[in-house]
Amino acid sequence: MSVDQDTPHSNDDGYLSLHNGWFASGWPSYLPQHQSMALSMLFGTASVRELRGTVDEVLAQIFRDGEYGAFFGKASDFLDSPVLWTDPDELDYAETEEEKAQLRVEAEEHQARCEGLLRAAGIPVPTTIRELVDTMVALGIASQPNGVWTMPNPLPGPESVLPLSDEERARIADSRRIWEGGPAEQALIDYLEKILHQPEEVFTSVDRLAKSINLSEGDARHALGRLFREGEARFERGAERAQTLLEDLKDHERFHLVLDWQHFNEHRITIMRG
Repeated sequence: MSVDQDTPHSNDDGYLSLHNGWFASGWPSYLPQHQSMALSMLFGTASVRELRGTVDEVLAQIFRDGEYGAFFGKASDFLDSPVLWTDPDELDYAETEEEKAQLRVEAEEHQARCEGLLRAAGIPVPTTIRELVDTMVALGIASQPNGVWTMPNPLPGPESVLPLSDEERARIADSRRIWEGGPAEQALIDYLEKILHQPEEVFTSVDRLAKSINLSEGDARHALGRLFREGEARFERGAERAQTLLEDLKDHERFHLVLDWQHFNEHRITIMRG
């Protein structure tokens, strides 16, 4: 399993791990969004630490002080709290009662649609967070082979379980292309982070970089383009260090790869227990 985390894990650290494929999977659009993400973090952390036991026991192992804080959404929420299909933050930001009413109507319609899809697939429809655990296990998002919690990589998508329309399948595919940088991007990030230790810049070329991380020049360009589009890198050339476009660089031409690690660290998904 691949997870987002920012420190080496141990059985007693305070960090939570979120599966890299959670958002790209498409499940946030078909499950109670905030609570399913919290459970994905719970499953991910249990997988990384190779935890055993019931969900109650896993929570006790992760939150040893017994205080979940607002892990499930509100400080008062726990496993037997009801699932929420309405986004509380959206309601808080709504400026008028009419907007709030419209948001509630849309949430009810969305809930009815998702619950109908779950029933059609023979999957239990959750009414509490505890039941949502069972739903996510039934969907194949997490499991306990030999008693140890684990998550598959990649995660099964909604289109592999639910009877979705062609339009919904196309929408998931489009969203997934946005979320998934692919192995080339991850290889480049691993090289910059773990081998070069987050340098401010690298003087290189596309072919040199590709050779360093065992990629084709095309895959290296794709990965560099992803960093540029995310606002995490730019390309400069010449004595005046003029910014240039990736498509204007030939594979052998040297350039300065300038990296914005502050932007990277602030916007890449890393969940940490405070």
